[in-house]
Amino acid sequence: MKVIKRDGRLQEFDLSKIKTSIDRASDDARQPLNESDLENLARNIQKDLKNYQKESIHSDIIQKFVLLELEKQGFKVVSEYYKQGK
Repeated sequence: MKVIKRDGRLQEFDLSKIKTSIDRASDDARQPLNESDLENLARNIQKDLKNYQKESIHSDIIQKFVLLELEKQGFKVVSEYYKQGK
């Protein structure tokens, strides 16, 4: 799957970038997540993105999937910090 960046460039989807962003947001929120939480979140986000069934997806849509999953899993504060970090 390709990611359409905000500036229009295309990049290959990289799940580790999402995990890193979530990890940073959780640190900023002073609610660090353990590796198991990060893996679980990443796995669910990746599954949701696959179900989206597009060859390319805009980074803003990926962000929405991440925010929804964080909130669904009860990480509301981390979600707020993730949203600020974009």
